[in-house]
Amino acid sequence: MGCSSIGIDAVSISRMGQAAKKELFLERVFTSGELDYAAKKRRPEKHLAGRFAAKEAVVKALSTGIMTGISLKDVEVVRRSDGRPSIRFGPTAIDAAGGRQVHLSISYTREYAFAFVMIGSSI
Repeated sequence: MGCSSIGIDAVSISRMGQAAKKELFLERVFTSGELDYAAKKRRPEKHLAGRFAAKEAVVKALSTGIMTGISLKDVEVVRRSDGRPSIRFGPTAIDAAGGRQVHLSISYTREYAFAFVMIGSSI
């Protein structure tokens, strides 16, 4: 049985706004679904910051880091039918998750996006 792990991250919304002006950054980090979701919002940079924080928190919780082959695009933030954010793993990240359940919370202030991830024990 695997153990539980957590990850947390905070991202400056204004810094994300600056980074989002670079097409290469957006293509390297976000899936088309994440970009489409943010583009429909009044403040796209806010939602991109939240998704970036979530991706970083997941990588921290997996205790692997992006240096082990998991790209940030392998961790996609999606909305569940009830509107809550959830994680969809790509092929590399799904192996690292090892079938464990992932819980995600994203919160915002005017200046920052925060994400908290808890990855539960495997059965």
